[in-house]
Amino acid sequence: MNPQIMTALPPWLVGLGLVVVVAAIVLVLSTVIFVLARFVGSRESDPPSLAEDAERLLRARRGFGKIDADFDRLIEGTQLGISSETAAGGILLVAAVAAVSTYLVLFDLLWAGIIGLGAGAIVFLLFWLLQNRRRRAIQEQLPDGCFQLARSLRSGLNLPMALRETAEYVSPPLSGLFLRLGSALSLGESARDATRRVADDARVTEFDLLTEIIALNAVSGGNLPAMLDRLAASIRDRNQYRGYFRTTTSLSRIAAYFLALAAPVAFLFYLILPTQRVFMLEFLEAPEGQLILAVAIFLWIVGIVWVALLLRRQDDY
Repeated sequence: MNPQIMTALPPWLVGLGLVVVVAAIVLVLSTVIFVLARFVGSRESDPPSLAEDAERLLRARRGFGKIDADFDRLIEGTQLGISSETAAGGILLVAAVAAVSTYLVLFDLLWAGIIGLGAGAIVFLLFWLLQNRRRRAIQEQLPDGCFQLARSLRSGLNLPMALRETAEYVSPPLSGLFLRLGSALSLGESARDATRRVADDARVTEFDLLTEIIALNAVSGGNLPAMLDRLAASIRDRNQYRGYFRTTTSLSRIAAYFLALAAPVAFLFYLILPTQRVFMLEFLEAPEGQLILAVAIFLWIVGIVWVALLLRRQDDY
């Protein structure tokens, strides 16, 4: 291509062309790697060994492996049906698109980096706010699961078989917890260790009570179906009270959401109005204005996170 033609093109068009070329190269390479991985993986028929599974579990307890495990648990809690790799790719994609779009408009690397980090942080914050969907689903399904488990025990099934029967009755994510607990007990693992590990995965107060009842019954005995019926009734009352609490505090939560959105809406309002746009642009071009705006954005993000923490406290009990 003639260099004079390249120099005659506007900078935004050159930048957009570079973005398209890089995106096309990444797409082609990703497709080739995916096809090769599927072709190679189709020939590997041997399942992972016990050493490989153990290494994966041990990696999740130390260093960066623990961070990866926490992120996997966060994405699983959103109940969106996506993997942690897909979620991380979505965060990076949104951040990259926001940074490139900002650079094509302003031609400023600093603002492009700030907007890109902010967009990625907003997507991560969205995942973080949705991470309690799995816990809420377990809380709602647990009364029916306890009643069904009590009925299965009264029919003459032992505890592992009753847990598997209940896992077929209830829906995910509670079915996976019951199936995992039943498999661990059927393999001869102690009730205390098996229930503690499953309870750590669920992270629900009501499920902790269920596991404590099962572990205590394995040590001391007793009428387990009757205790499960009483626990199910208590959990159902607790869920009803939690719904009543959310209903009575809905107005306050909506007011908090409107207050959180007031600052960006006011900023866009001043940019849209022709009479105020000149003053806003002068404010943004001044170094003091840029500093004030950066501090305001930081404090706004801190306030959003703080309000979100206050609103999430009701899900921890």
